[in-house]
Amino acid sequence: MAEILFQKGSFEILSDDVAQLSSKEMNKLVQRCGTISHQSWETTRKTPEEFVKMLYNIGHLSVTEHSWFTFEIYVGYGFSKQDFKLALLEGNHLFCITERPNTIIVSGNARMFIEAYIRNPNIITAGILDLLYKENPILFPLKPSVQYIKTIYPIYLNKPILRTKDEILTHRAMTILFNNCSRGFTHENVRSRNGHNKTVAYTQESTRYVNPREKGGFKFVLPYRYCDLNQKIHLDNQVINIESYISMMEQVYASLIELGLQAQEARQWLPIGIKSQIAQTFNLAEWRHWFLIRTQQAAHPEIRYVACNLLHEIQKRIPEILDDFQFEKKDTESEYTIYIGKENQKLV
Repeated sequence: MAEILFQKGSFEILSDDVAQLSSKEMNKLVQRCGTISHQSWETTRKTPEEFVKMLYNIGHLSVTEHSWFTFEIYVGYGFSKQDFKLALLEGNHLFCITERPNTIIVSGNARMFIEAYIRNPNIITAGILDLLYKENPILFPLKPSVQYIKTIYPIYLNKPILRTKDEILTHRAMTILFNNCSRGFTHENVRSRNGHNKTVAYTQESTRYVNPREKGGFKFVLPYRYCDLNQKIHLDNQVINIESYISMMEQVYASLIELGLQAQEARQWLPIGIKSQIAQTFNLAEWRHWFLIRTQQAAHPEIRYVACNLLHEIQKRIPEILDDFQFEKKDTESEYTIYIGKENQKLV
């Protein structure tokens, strides 16, 4: 019998400041996110370092996007701020960059820094990659060519102190794991778009490789308003209730597997309400945008329920960044927020 979940969506904060993690902690975070797709966190025997090496061997680099690194680069040696920005952005246009009087701050994930050097090898991209390679050769297996590592090259400060709200929004990243949510939740969720100085990374439970009956059983997420499981459904020649219909969907899936279909084939008959799991790493600028669209009254009820619970917790941890969301509640629905800040919601 399928397990039926009602308002069980939850979150786990894997890190609220990814750039501050040590190399070992960063590798473990990447591994944790990477095991979501195959639901193998509790069964894997690989160390985090072995797991990251495997990702590079099979070319599954999207998981490395759950890392995050921030540098302050001192401008000089004949370079201008524009030189630094162009050198980085020509390698990967997704870098988050802000300017200080004599420096620039740049943030990005492991994949961005590696690909920036590969696409645009120069003294700037090589200098950052050299520091990252020395700090974590597992996550950065590519050592830059010695021709770019000169005696005098720009000074890079790792993990600078972020001084303003805009710097914190742009250069601090957070990783959240969402549990017991539906495929409808995840489909809606990944429609969020990154923009200027906003970066996103996702890893989701796979229905290609994961047979839900083998990973804790078939779980179905009900809509996030009251649903009577005894509610009658009239079919052509019979009358059933919602609970038996859910059981029927499970039986159809199981029968298809028994007929020899692989999980990636049988998934065509899975309902959108099937339980799923997803991890997402955003910088706080994108998380702010996510909370803006996911906690408002018009948001999808399932996402809004989880997003509001998460927002309560993040407001406690980082109050100066998300203090302009006001919670409201009506008797007929769950919490939602009213944004009382200065940003134009219509343009977001």
